[in-house]
Amino acid sequence: MDELKPRRAVVPSAPPVPLVVVAGCPADFVAECRDAAVRFGVLVRECDLRSLRALMASSQPYALIVMEDLYRFDPGAFDAFVRQTPASLLRIDAGEAQDPEARRLLVDAIFESAAAEPSSGIRPLSR
Repeated sequence: MDELKPRRAVVPSAPPVPLVVVAGCPADFVAECRDAAVRFGVLVRECDLRSLRALMASSQPYALIVMEDLYRFDPGAFDAFVRQTPASLLRIDAGEAQDPEARRLLVDAIFESAAAEPSSGIRPLSR
């Protein structure tokens, strides 16, 4: 009689969720990012300059969004973060961050692009 061998369960892995890191941005801008993230199926992680290095090293973000003023504080460090990951660096002007219409258009474009990234396996959620 043949001996029955236990079968191994095969659990499919979920496709990665695109990640957008937001650093040093005003609360209204971050809130707009979080709203867009829900609509497009993208994850948002907010951080400050101290925790940015660790977050960038431990994840594979689609984009890093920073305020232009913060970028100018240490452009070499931000450029290095992006060189070490597949992330795009998006520098936001204070005027764009404070103008509700410009902010909405910019954020929607960023998150729609992240959701449409072919390697993510994610499709934009219906609006």
